[in-house]
Amino acid sequence: MSKRLAAAFFAFAVSLFSAAACLAGPNEDFREGMAAAQSGDMDKAMAAFSRIIDAAASGVAIEAQNLASAYNLRGMCHEVKNEADKALADYTKAIETDVKMAEAYGNRAMLYMKLGEVDKAKADATAAKRIDRKVKVPNFQ
Repeated sequence: MSKRLAAAFFAFAVSLFSAAACLAGPNEDFREGMAAAQSGDMDKAMAAFSRIIDAAASGVAIEAQNLASAYNLRGMCHEVKNEADKALADYTKAIETDVKMAEAYGNRAMLYMKLGEVDKAKADATAAKRIDRKVKVPNFQ
């Protein structure tokens, strides 16, 4: 698993476990998704992250930051599976859900670079760095 994916899982764990008492279902889904991704089973991981997303859509109260993290992590799984369009859609949804999620901007910037869309990558990298100077973004030098 890439360092970027591992770091995102850790960040999501911290934010989700802080609300564990009120998010028992999504918390279990997160743990399952994280374990599956770490073992390389991206399909199982995506299914778990999708359950979190679906729970929010059906009215379960999930904080925007946690929901955005679920989209971001599912996007990373799609990216590992070389499903760029699905990864971009999830990164975009993560950003729409939490406009302060630097990791999602950074992930989308990295994917845009892989796809040769340098202008979009630069815009996302700039947005990510405005939010968090430590987030990983493409090097444009």
